[in-house]
Amino acid sequence: MPTAVPVRRPQAQRSADTQAKLIAAAITCLHRVGYSATTVTMVADEARVSRGAMSHQYPAKTDLMLAVVEAVFEADAQYYRQTVDVRTPKQWVIDLPEMVWEAISRPSGTAVMEIMLASRSDNELADKLSVMQQNIDARSHEWIVERLVAAGLNDRPNGEAVHRLFVAAIRGLSMEALFRRDRADSKKSLAVLGELIGLLYPIAEAKPLKKGKQR
Repeated sequence: MPTAVPVRRPQAQRSADTQAKLIAAAITCLHRVGYSATTVTMVADEARVSRGAMSHQYPAKTDLMLAVVEAVFEADAQYYRQTVDVRTPKQWVIDLPEMVWEAISRPSGTAVMEIMLASRSDNELADKLSVMQQNIDARSHEWIVERLVAAGLNDRPNGEAVHRLFVAAIRGLSMEALFRRDRADSKKSLAVLGELIGLLYPIAEAKPLKKGKQR
């Protein structure tokens, strides 16, 4: 029998696969040991990728960290899009604090917070991360406004500030949960945030849906 010749994947696909491995490994390391202890060697070993291959994809640690932030945002955006399919627009607004908590309290959310905190003492990372985060915030708020309109609500004049406040509050709760190793108290605070959503955006008439029910 003739020996089958293995099909070589296109370079772009091989490169994308390597990047995905490195980003996943970086998230694991950042969540496990924090930013300072996470080195490019540790990430390469975790991903089982050679240092040369890693340097080809991400020449510096800053490049990898920015790639992590962008990848986490895209993954979170995909998660939020999926939540739309199992909620009415109004119920989606009501459940928003819980959904943001689900995304931010994941290891990937912790990794992003580690990168944000590290930018305080890294000017290059801070400058590049600031530009990226402004773009992410603008895209996120634009989508939030779309969901509010779908629920028959208007955004507030200070809607962007409200959005930043809620995300910052939930990031803080996530950090506190890591410190205390107790998520129960965070859930109580999330309930309060849900009440505030109801006060800021009049949606009290919306009734909870049964799990899995479509719009």
